[in-house]
Amino acid sequence: MTDVATMLNAYPGKLPWIDENVLIVCIQRSLNSAQVCTACADSCIADPSAAHLGRCVGAALNCGDHAMTTMRVLSRPTAYDAALTRATLQAFVEASRVCYDECRKHALEHEHCRVCADVCRDAGQDCRHLLTLIA
Repeated sequence: MTDVATMLNAYPGKLPWIDENVLIVCIQRSLNSAQVCTACADSCIADPSAAHLGRCVGAALNCGDHAMTTMRVLSRPTAYDAALTRATLQAFVEASRVCYDECRKHALEHEHCRVCADVCRDAGQDCRHLLTLIA
């Protein structure tokens, strides 16, 4: 069991609004995406010929920020608000798509961009799935 699952299982109430397993996966993917996007942006900046990676840096940083926000919102079931949760997930899904598209352009040249694109694709898919379950 992951720490995310352990914490949700320790929550004193029931999570009536969502399938816990789907929620756990989305929180984990968000956390992973935040770290990977931050590291990808840093790797792009460290590249000696980084000028052509400017859009990639921006997309990765935006995605990482949205990932952290998503993780935080999803980790607070007491404050659950369907409209806010939906908007947060939609923003993260879009940021993931943009980052995926940008990183794929550089994936053959930069391994960190390939990894980031794959992580963004997966996070976006899982969060889109969670969106379909929100009442």
